[in-house]
Amino acid sequence: MPKEVRYVLFSPDEVQGALVEGLTLADPGWESAAGPVRLDLAIAPSGEVMARLVPRQPRLGRRRDWCFNAGDMLTMLLQSCRRNRIPLPLRGHKRLELMGACLCLTVTLSNAQVEPEVMLQEIRYMDPALLPLLERGL
Repeated sequence: MPKEVRYVLFSPDEVQGALVEGLTLADPGWESAAGPVRLDLAIAPSGEVMARLVPRQPRLGRRRDWCFNAGDMLTMLLQSCRRNRIPLPLRGHKRLELMGACLCLTVTLSNAQVEPEVMLQEIRYMDPALLPLLERGL
């Protein structure tokens, strides 16, 4: 059975915009209280992608930064894609990884009807036909 893999690359500015937009939707006064922020992307010791928004000018008594794990970022990026009408499949294994300076959303699709496995940093629809390949790390 053929599989389809889609790669969606987000520039650091696009990732920052999605995270700021997500925080602003959760707390409308957030952006005015935080001021301008910069984005730091990194890979945690666990191997998952992490992000941090840091105010450009630290303020006394204010929060120093906002950290996001891959699950948080995936949620906010998917919401941003929906708001901006970027078509993405509902089903598929979605994973975030760094690719150079960009953040890559990899979506693997198949037409197998399976229940999702929800993990901290990804949502995976497992296709039993792919298990031998997954065990080999492909």
